[in-house]
Amino acid sequence: KVAEMLDAVASMPWRSFADTLATAWERAGYTVERLNAGGNSAADMRLTLGSKTTLVSAKRWKAATHGVEPLRELQAAMAAADASAGVYVAALGQVSDNARIYARDHGIVVLQGDAVAQLLLK
Repeated sequence: KVAEMLDAVASMPWRSFADTLATAWERAGYTVERLNAGGNSAADMRLTLGSKTTLVSAKRWKAATHGVEPLRELQAAMAAADASAGVYVAALGQVSDNARIYARDHGIVVLQGDAVAQLLLK
């Protein structure tokens, strides 16, 4: 099932992928607000659960390699929005070691591969 979901994700256009992510988080009890209508925002979605706000960046989800810069942008957006957490979705690519360290040090969860598939399958 996980491999099938990752294959499906690989063939999805951005809007379908974003819809699928939003639906998965809504099933988990979050209120989902789309932020990235024009593609210019560091965050694509705001998730709210109780008093906790999480910003999500998923626009580079098909990139082969993910570096630090989009994580810096997400962290700045988190600070500006007073969000308590961030999620960076790198469904199909590799996250550099520096990016992984940056994410860890700034309260950003990196969702990759199997973790993305598991979220979407719930």
